[in-house]
Amino acid sequence: MKRRVKQEQQLSGQKCLDQKLFKMANREEMMLPDSLQNKIDDILVGLPKRRKYRMTWKKAVLLAAVLTVMFSITVTAAVSALQQRMEAMNEKEMEEYFLQIYRNAIGVDNYNRPYTDSEKERMAELRRSYEEAGTFPRGALTMISEPEDYRGKGVAFYGNTATFFFPEKEMSDEELLQIIDFMQKRDYSLQAMNEKLTADEIDNLTESVKKEMEEEKEKEVTEEDVLRSEAVRDPAQELTIPYTGTLEVRTMAAGSDCIFLTGWNAVHKMEIGGSDSELFFDDFETETDITALYQDKKGDIYMALMERVPDGDENAVATIAGESYRMGLWILNGEGEVRKKIDLSPYREKIGSRVSRMVVDDRGYIYIRAMFSDRLLSVFDQDGNYVRAVTSDRYRSHDAGGLGVGKDGKVYTQIQLPGVEENRMGIASVDPEKGCLKEIYEGIVPEGTIMLDIIAPGSDTDFVFWGYDGIFTWNLGDESAVNVLPAYEAPCPWEGCLYCALPDGRIVFGYSTDYRTEGEGAAGRVYRVPEKTCFYYRSTVRE
Repeated sequence: MKRRVKQEQQLSGQKCLDQKLFKMANREEMMLPDSLQNKIDDILVGLPKRRKYRMTWKKAVLLAAVLTVMFSITVTAAVSALQQRMEAMNEKEMEEYFLQIYRNAIGVDNYNRPYTDSEKERMAELRRSYEEAGTFPRGALTMISEPEDYRGKGVAFYGNTATFFFPEKEMSDEELLQIIDFMQKRDYSLQAMNEKLTADEIDNLTESVKKEMEEEKEKEVTEEDVLRSEAVRDPAQELTIPYTGTLEVRTMAAGSDCIFLTGWNAVHKMEIGGSDSELFFDDFETETDITALYQDKKGDIYMALMERVPDGDENAVATIAGESYRMGLWILNGEGEVRKKIDLSPYREKIGSRVSRMVVDDRGYIYIRAMFSDRLLSVFDQDGNYVRAVTSDRYRSHDAGGLGVGKDGKVYTQIQLPGVEENRMGIASVDPEKGCLKEIYEGIVPEGTIMLDIIAPGSDTDFVFWGYDGIFTWNLGDESAVNVLPAYEAPCPWEGCLYCALPDGRIVFGYSTDYRTEGEGAAGRVYRVPEKTCFYYRSTVRE
């Protein structure tokens, strides 16, 4: 009986870690070490030039974790030397590398800057020399406890967000070798710890690992715990909530006291801090994609739609997966009852072909931004009548640029200069009567920021913005915005995630890690449904 209990405890302990770290590995195909190494090399040196300072390591590391023969094949003396270097790590060192992975829920490496082209080329050469000739670094990269501890010299690593800090100048071969050595030791440590788990040696883990596992478990809270807590309404409260609902979430938008989640043919509501969602509206006559959603102060919900229509329909404005769609704008009351349906297709030449952003001001003016339009914005009245376009001879807006209502009640849009200075991002208030920009605030975020999205009131500032470099807050009159959440410190991959701003100024991220395919829609479309989605609430309160 005791033996059975111990076996169950061992299996339970292994399952806990498997769910955290190793479940992904079970779904991967076995690969020869050379093939695997080539794949990892491609990932390491293939970082793009733009601001995608993130490289997914967890999947690559987990591939290594299941290949127990990775270090068992000795083909040269150099390989033997590399194996000896790995095996020379003591148990404490391996567990420290293991805990760095265990603590990091993001599953990606972050960088304060991208590799240069020269660094990418030299890193590929140095990796081969590291593995084939036993060329090892003389020292090790620096471990820092806070990002502010990095002083711009050498290479450093911040474990909490798996962030590498590189110097501004070109890295030396020694510094690149330190990065390679760190990653190699981290991969090997995960493999070694996985072998212990596979051999049911969970009891051999030291107290530090057991304590870390217990602390992680204590951090887990149920949905009821969160909703009962008044802290969920605190603008400084940060939360991580796994989604237990079933909706294929395509977009998300903040309501006055909830979060709206939209999918094909459905809109759900989710409590702030909640983990599940409930159906709010699905009374669509045909296959429908909700492209933008906004709730005004009166509680009415405005939905911009793409509705499927028969081939040859004169109102079709776009073709998706071989099927024709028209644009619509529906207005619902707070109970989900349709108040008005507006066909936007007749205005295609004026407004564009797909609504990407939408807000409503206190007077009932509806402002929309559509793709493939030469206008900044198009304005409709509360009855759905086209009023006018908002244009500018000097500025333009990105198709997915931010649009929002500030604390002063004015509508603000993202703006940028065309041509050479197009990355000088700013915002401007809108005059709907004259159809022009009013107060203009140019270049308020760092030069080089690609695009500004989310324009909303901050919790303790006039505005909060989303940009490719992070989350910014800004006050009217300030020379520049403050980056309160750098992209490399985000709780999930920056690109590909959903996001919205709550009325209290917090930013909520939604990110899915696993997907399944389900059914067929128009033109044989296979739906890609997120299986594992998590919502991350992050404060924008300035310290």
